[in-house]
Amino acid sequence: MKYPSLFRPITLKGVTFPNRIMRTSMVSGLATEDGHVTDELKKRYQREAMGGVGSIVVEAAVVLPSRSSYNLRISDDSFTEELKGLVAAIREASAEPKLGIQIMHFLKISRSGWRQKVTDFKPEDLPVIVEQHVNAAKRAVAAGFDFIELHMAHAYTLSSFLSLSNDRADEYGGPSLKNRMRLPIEVYEAVRRDVGDGFPLGVRINGEDFTIRGTTLLQSTRIAKKFAELGADYISVSAGSRFEDAPTPPANTPPDPMSGYSGHRMSPEWWFPDMTHVYLAEPIRQTVRDAGYDVPIVTAGKIRTPKQAERILEQGKADIIGLCRALLCDPDFPKKAKEGEDKDIVQCTACNWCLEADSRMEKVNCSRWPEGNLAAPVPWHKKDARASALARDAEP
Repeated sequence: MKYPSLFRPITLKGVTFPNRIMRTSMVSGLATEDGHVTDELKKRYQREAMGGVGSIVVEAAVVLPSRSSYNLRISDDSFTEELKGLVAAIREASAEPKLGIQIMHFLKISRSGWRQKVTDFKPEDLPVIVEQHVNAAKRAVAAGFDFIELHMAHAYTLSSFLSLSNDRADEYGGPSLKNRMRLPIEVYEAVRRDVGDGFPLGVRINGEDFTIRGTTLLQSTRIAKKFAELGADYISVSAGSRFEDAPTPPANTPPDPMSGYSGHRMSPEWWFPDMTHVYLAEPIRQTVRDAGYDVPIVTAGKIRTPKQAERILEQGKADIIGLCRALLCDPDFPKKAKEGEDKDIVQCTACNWCLEADSRMEKVNCSRWPEGNLAAPVPWHKKDARASALARDAEP
């Protein structure tokens, strides 16, 4: 096999991912405005499952009842059955990938330019956040997901508690990393108690916030080590997407964490080097290993070829390759890599058309697809497409 490291299985708490390619969580805009599953959403994940990926982290599902336009919701029991239907639909397309869901609590924003900060939460609000994550995890298990990812990256609530920008004056904030980790740890431990030691539970963190008063790699290595100590089954390393350096938005437009330098670092555009964030995952992995923990580390960020992915794994810089835009562009990336047909991979250009669509509150698609498509064509493989075209031409 051309890429043996990439296609080596990995097992987390008895759940075996058939390969090291993880489709990391990405907003789709395909849920309804109030967060319900749609046929378009099912078709998106069905298409991605068909391409040979080892695991899929379904996009962030909101754990609190507040409205968050077009984000998937898992905030009350009414969403459980339709999430169960989503899982069934994906497995109908392919039983191969293991399915997880990312659950998250967000900070509220408004068109006036106001955005909620961690200092706005009263002490009595914090146990509610913990409870909301626990209840969401119960629904995720009931829906049939194979694993859960706790979202502690980017501009969301738990990441904002972890960040050096956390200005709370109580035991949940300030300069003390122990204090800033308190709520994320409470969430992790409560969810772990609920799902049990035998159910895979991962966390996603920022390797760097990329803001002046933000978490740096030094703090992130310590954060990762603590979650490894607590028993996290994997740690997914992302970066950026913070509000602190975002430009002031136009009137009647909510602030956009994707608009500043930190935002651009979350999804590196074409002018950034490939494998942009591997240098963050590598020392986090080394710190965790030096502490005696064998927790898999997921790296992501402009990994565009199987050759790059294989090299990262061979060199011990990460254990799982997180692909997001690359799999949106071509869900058949894993299948083509496994079959040695790299030349047929439709490569992501890192144009960020997909991410900009989210900022415009539009349905997310790829600039490389035929106009109007909400999923990659079938086949999205040049050889198969040529064969299909020849067959059509041969028809009487």
